[in-house]
Amino acid sequence: MKLLQLDKCHKKNNKRGGMLVLVLMIFAVSLILISSAMSITMSSRSRYYVDAERSQERLTLTCAAETVIDAIQAQELTDEQLQQMATNTHAEYTITGASQTSVAAGAAATDGSMTIAPGLSTGTNNCTIMKVSQVSGSQDVILDFSTKIMVTGDDTKAENLRVYMKYTPPAPTPNICENMVTCGEDGSYNDVPKLEVNGNESFTVFHGDVELSSGSGSYIYNPTVITGNVKGGAGTTYHNDVIFYGPNAGIYIPSPGNGVTIAPGEGDFFFLGVDVGDTSGQMSLFKNSSGASVSGSGVNLKADGAYFYNTRMTVGDWTLSGNAGTKYWVAGSGSNLNRTNQYDGDNVIVKDGGNVTTSSTSTNIVYNSISDVTDSATQQAYNRLKTKASNYLTNSELKAAAERSIPTTAEQTAEYGVYKTGEVIPNISGLQELHGNKAYKLLGGNYSHGRVRVNLAEGDATIYVAGSCTFNSFCFEVSNATSHKLTFVLDYGVSFKFDGQSEFWSNVPGTSIPYVQGIISCDNRNGYGFNNPNTGDLRGKSGDEPAAIVVGLGKNVFEAGRTHVVDAYISLAGTGTDASTVVLKDNVHFYGRFEAVKVDTGNSDNLKMQNCPKLGSGNSTPSPKTSCYSAESYEYYYT
Repeated sequence: MKLLQLDKCHKKNNKRGGMLVLVLMIFAVSLILISSAMSITMSSRSRYYVDAERSQERLTLTCAAETVIDAIQAQELTDEQLQQMATNTHAEYTITGASQTSVAAGAAATDGSMTIAPGLSTGTNNCTIMKVSQVSGSQDVILDFSTKIMVTGDDTKAENLRVYMKYTPPAPTPNICENMVTCGEDGSYNDVPKLEVNGNESFTVFHGDVELSSGSGSYIYNPTVITGNVKGGAGTTYHNDVIFYGPNAGIYIPSPGNGVTIAPGEGDFFFLGVDVGDTSGQMSLFKNSSGASVSGSGVNLKADGAYFYNTRMTVGDWTLSGNAGTKYWVAGSGSNLNRTNQYDGDNVIVKDGGNVTTSSTSTNIVYNSISDVTDSATQQAYNRLKTKASNYLTNSELKAAAERSIPTTAEQTAEYGVYKTGEVIPNISGLQELHGNKAYKLLGGNYSHGRVRVNLAEGDATIYVAGSCTFNSFCFEVSNATSHKLTFVLDYGVSFKFDGQSEFWSNVPGTSIPYVQGIISCDNRNGYGFNNPNTGDLRGKSGDEPAAIVVGLGKNVFEAGRTHVVDAYISLAGTGTDASTVVLKDNVHFYGRFEAVKVDTGNSDNLKMQNCPKLGSGNSTPSPKTSCYSAESYEYYYT
């Protein structure tokens, strides 16, 4: 009995021990599982934090880079500042958040180091920095951005971004085509028979020797400035003042043609022996082929009146005589006028500080001063001539126009030679599309049956012409040129010619509307567009600027003729043996201004020039500042 009880007690104790062991085993397993779970959680959290840090680094880095690039494009960070930063090769620029961040209640109002703007602080482990470096041998720069966000200490790497910034040289502010027409130089000769300049703004300026002859039909409606010798031409009529300006100005005798005629009621002569550049002295109005002063004979100068300043003149026969020529004269300061034989009426001369000599048989009326004049017609003529002369003698724009010489090869090369590099345009047949903020190059050759569309919405564009080009049935269409220009730069000795008499080479698909040849400002042509060209109005809109500039570096020829369209400012450099030639003739549809030593207007139809504003003055909307830098490539990497 007692043994039985002891056995039961022993079994009971064994059962309790087993339970204890089981509990201990379960507890041990639980500890292992809990520890594993905690390890997994900690590891996952660490990976999550690292991934979050890296994602935030990428986000912060990208946003910082975009902000800087946008600031460069808007010129809040100017090109000059960027270039200066690039010369500081060891400098680091820290990009930070706001110095104080206003946040909602409960959030951490820090300096932007973690909660509000992670990666945008001045700390070494929580920052974004930028370095700027110059690309060797160019003005391109490299922006290196680096962002490090280290919260847990598990990731010590930094996210990096390298941005390559391509530099495209800006189009220089062109100092070209100050006048509607500027041609010639001392010692040069131009025969300009069919020139028609409309509008009364700016000036038409002739340097050297010019002949407006070989048939009728030249009409100049803005003031004409002559600094050399002029030979009159049959049928050439001026419709504004003609100003002989400077000591070298004058009229070539003999063979002066029909003289110089200003339409009645539309202008006067002004003979102004003023200083021009390096030249000074008294003007000798009539000269022979050797440049010596001679008596004017056999030439008629017709105008409402004439004013003389620092000018000597001897005339005979019917030159400048009253009824057939110029009745009213005013002899201003420094003038010496000698009037001999008299035909076809009398001259009425008022001394205004000058000397006047007439022959004993002369029927001229000479007044010692305006105070002696009682005739109202003479008083009115004097007042008109005196007022205009006073203005011309002090007019800085007129002086600048007269002193505006053709740019030399060295001057133009210094301004535009930088454009020799650019993306080569292939030998185009068909359609080629170009864009603004780009530099291109034409190697030269014959180009036929092609169109180049240039969209300037993104900025100015340049085409460097490295070799002579002949275009047949070809056009350059330029759009979005309100604030931008397409500039053609002709290398030294290069010709740029539109050839062929056929005006059109194909129609717009599906229509009977033909495409036009030449250089076309789509914005200036009524109804003209890439897909809907309209040739009804081919002289452009007066008052708007052409979309293109043609610049020559010397010894160039620019040529367009019958039925071609040219909307451009044309400035061809070169003097002496480097002289260039502008050929615009035979009903070319030209809208713009031009300057070159030599000009050829043909002898068929008039070169009709509508009033065109000076470059930079025709657009009322100011151009926004634009950067010469553009982002070309992006490269992310870890360090």
